[in-house]
Amino acid sequence: LIDIARPGEEIEVTGIYTHNNVGFSKDKNGFPVFGTIIEANSILKKNVSANIGLSDEDRRILRELSLDPQIRERIIKSIAPSIYGHRHIKTAVALSLFGGCAKDSGTGGTHRVRGDINVLLLGDPGTAKSQILKYAEKVAPRAVYTAGKGASAVGLTAGVHRDPTTKEWTLEGGALVLADQGVCLIDEFDKMNEQDRTSI
Repeated sequence: LIDIARPGEEIEVTGIYTHNNVGFSKDKNGFPVFGTIIEANSILKKNVSANIGLSDEDRRILRELSLDPQIRERIIKSIAPSIYGHRHIKTAVALSLFGGCAKDSGTGGTHRVRGDINVLLLGDPGTAKSQILKYAEKVAPRAVYTAGKGASAVGLTAGVHRDPTTKEWTLEGGALVLADQGVCLIDEFDKMNEQDRTSI
């Protein structure tokens, strides 16, 4: 079961939910402290790209919508409908949510070009940038929203933490890792450290 899944991937674990004794509390007559663990027997990776949540009725509705010649306009107008105007921004957000086409090198090598569409929103304060990001977070099936004010490159990619009970070092995925195959929304990008922005 080792190295079957990576941080950010969705998995289905079959196992026994049990507890283990991790020591005693700091009081003089402290009670024993128990931690919960899952003794895994099987780990199944979920295919994120598959349309798992779509029923036959949903597929029928999508096929009908695909035949509509005005479908592009309908999608753009449905992005943050409570915000007036900003047609270009809504178009960019819609394209980013749909994504592009990933390209593999035809030589059979490992070089792969991701099909992700990155969008940078620039504007004066109070022009609904954060609200459009919040709407994109609600719409996307997998989205992570973070503010750049308190974010660092380590926090966005991965960080090393020490478990308080077992004293072991563990690796925790950041926002970019958790948003794999999804959308990562970083607000207040200008408030970030210059070095962190470069590393991202």
